[in-house]
Amino acid sequence: MAGGAMAGSMFGRYEMRRLLGVGGMGEVYEAYDTSKNRTVAVKVLNRELAGDPVYVQRFRRESHAMASVQEPHVIPVHDWGEVGGVLYIDMRLVKGTDLKDRLQRHGRLTPGESVQVVEQIAAALDAAHEIALIHRDVKPANILLTSSMFAYLVDFGIAHADSDPQLTSTGSAVGSMAYMAPERFEDAPLTAAVDTYALTCVLYECLVGRVPYPVNSLAGAIGSHQMAPPPRPSAVDPALSFFDAVIERGMAKRPRQRYAATGDLARAARAALVQAERAAPSTAPGPQIAAVTAAPVTAPRPVDPGPPPPTVSGPQVVVDPAAPRGQWTPPPGYRTSGPQPTRVGGHTHPSAPLPLPPRRNSSTPVLAGALGALIVIAVVGAVVWVLLGTGDDTGTIAEPPPVPPSVVQSPVEGSDTQDVPTGEHTPPSPTPVVTTVPPLQSSVSGADGQGFRTGGPRCNDNDAAMTIARTSGSRVVICHTGDNRYYYKGARASDGLGLELDDPLPTGGGGFTAVNPVDNTQYHLTPSGLTITRDGDELVSETMLEFAHR
Repeated sequence: MAGGAMAGSMFGRYEMRRLLGVGGMGEVYEAYDTSKNRTVAVKVLNRELAGDPVYVQRFRRESHAMASVQEPHVIPVHDWGEVGGVLYIDMRLVKGTDLKDRLQRHGRLTPGESVQVVEQIAAALDAAHEIALIHRDVKPANILLTSSMFAYLVDFGIAHADSDPQLTSTGSAVGSMAYMAPERFEDAPLTAAVDTYALTCVLYECLVGRVPYPVNSLAGAIGSHQMAPPPRPSAVDPALSFFDAVIERGMAKRPRQRYAATGDLARAARAALVQAERAAPSTAPGPQIAAVTAAPVTAPRPVDPGPPPPTVSGPQVVVDPAAPRGQWTPPPGYRTSGPQPTRVGGHTHPSAPLPLPPRRNSSTPVLAGALGALIVIAVVGAVVWVLLGTGDDTGTIAEPPPVPPSVVQSPVEGSDTQDVPTGEHTPPSPTPVVTTVPPLQSSVSGADGQGFRTGGPRCNDNDAAMTIARTSGSRVVICHTGDNRYYYKGARASDGLGLELDDPLPTGGGGFTAVNPVDNTQYHLTPSGLTITRDGDELVSETMLEFAHR
């Protein structure tokens, strides 16, 4: 069958619209399912391979394998069967491109994007390994990416289960040489460790932009995988030195020396990323909330200090600019509407919200104007007094009377009124530094730059919302504390029950992963939705309705 020959024709109940790609065993078309009224992807086995029982078995096994792995990062299979002697698989249509094309067009990924992709594919592989299914062909061409960097693992055509007969009876290795574990070239039983090795090779290529062993011959590829030491990303980019140990273990020559599971590889990569980000200087754009400082003020020299200032009784309110930013105590009478979020870790955590800055008293401009007017009146009076004194018979200049002290009210909200003489310098209250943050790339209804105005979570007054999300069942904001750290606020739409977590980790594209240390529940927020998991089990999966990030 010529490439794309089925485009524009009917295939059973499917209207085959256009060719999406060509694989080793068949072609994938965008098709319209006339019975279900939906657009899908249909993979068909090449007719010339339909008479080969080995390829027929592989194709049937792919459909069963994909249908068996129930994991968000494996494309769901709707149906499979045979039409006119041609085998097919009906699966969800994914809008995007494969990782191989992405790397060829745009070069290497950022470390954050690389880890994000590996984490998602590791989740798919762990789910397959749990049912004793080994993929055996993990490579960038078999990883699909959406525009929001949501990754899918595809092409289970050569996946191998422990109970399967050996389909490569000729002894030839199946898979892509650049990602094949050393034991793949030997007569040895295959384990899930071959997928761990291949995924580590993918991680290296994402970080560096080239395969681990760039050789041009089959013998060179085999020899490198079997004998050459694992490559070090830092040899290409010193900033990637924290990933050296991850690649070294993931590509260990002996299967037992590798990570026990692909999920362990992903966690090690995430830890390396966190170390790299903490070690790197903070140059990334974004909201930088500066500490509250008091600007130096030169006090005016009084004409006459006058009598000593009166003693003011009553409670005094002191604002300490050097107070720890992670400690915040609600003022008396502090209330918020709706259920209060559960704070995990307490407000003394380093990434806790900043303390609220002292609010400007609305009467300050009026009092300042009154003070200025009094000073002007006093000066004019002194000048008049001097002019009148020049007419005295003695010929002496009369000394102006002392300027009466005026009073201003302290601008600290919640404090009692305090009398301050104008003749003495009083340091002003600390003023927050105005910071410009990048705009949100899109909008969420009912929300602004700090989260939801009503009926949802909202960042504290001095913090910016980096991500705002409305899913089918939740409202979520990711807040920035000003020191390149974040906190997660979420609320269920059904009952308003809230949760707040420290230190969610960015995963790229506005996505974050937060962990509840109490029960190890993980909250994965992506532009596609919110997934809540615990110990590898998916508890909740909610579709994204509106998503905005900086």
